[in-house]
Amino acid sequence: MLRNVFTKTLRDHWRAIAGWGLGLGLLTAFEIAVYPSIRDRAEEMNRLVAAYPEALRAMFGLEDFTSGAGFLTAELFSLVVPLVMVTIGIGFGARATAGEEERKTIDLLLANPLPRRRLVTDNLLALAAALAVVGLVLAAVLWAGATMLDMGVGIGGIAAATGSSALLGLAFGAIALAVGCATGRRALAAAVAAALALAGWLVDSLAPLVEALEPWRKLSLFYQYLEHDPLRNGFDPANAAVLVAVAAVMALVATVAFQRRDLAT
Repeated sequence: MLRNVFTKTLRDHWRAIAGWGLGLGLLTAFEIAVYPSIRDRAEEMNRLVAAYPEALRAMFGLEDFTSGAGFLTAELFSLVVPLVMVTIGIGFGARATAGEEERKTIDLLLANPLPRRRLVTDNLLALAAALAVVGLVLAAVLWAGATMLDMGVGIGGIAAATGSSALLGLAFGAIALAVGCATGRRALAAAVAAALALAGWLVDSLAPLVEALEPWRKLSLFYQYLEHDPLRNGFDPANAAVLVAVAAVMALVATVAFQRRDLAT
């Protein structure tokens, strides 16, 4: 069992994975159920949204609130879905090795014929699997609801949006994993990754309003996640490649840092 860290990690966290998937699925179903009332009052809602501060409209993508894609982007993909995916990613990444060190169980794992790099890669693969499961639940609920209510959102856009959000979670999870592997401190790993996520979201959200932030916007992973508007325009290889590249580089950093550290307890 201990030789397969991938399976062990999924076994240890299956309740959390199921909880996140169920919770996000129920929230998505609730949001979709609200949409007909928004669509039927489109003119009134558009006037209401137009009265919102420009900063608020920019942050939450409210410019096209009454269309199916605009509603789902504003209510789910602008904040809720990435927040869930990033939270899952950071939680997994911070606990992967740093959590084992803090629980004094890392020696038990490494006493087996298990290379340190395998411990890192299996944890990252388990994170990817967890995000994929939650993303599939989200996509299934979205597809069923959008089809029943004729929201004008196709399966391609749904797959692109949920896939991009999962890659965002994977990138921040890999950042947390790298910090945890380098320091052995779970809280620090989570804090660093969360701070970078918050900073990235603020830069991406405020850049249209603050000229000084515009040159920095493309450095935000949230920009790479949503800039192409995947729900409307489908999958964008360039944006996805950036997120995958960040995850890969952080995985390499995590592996090197973990192999070089003295883990004596």
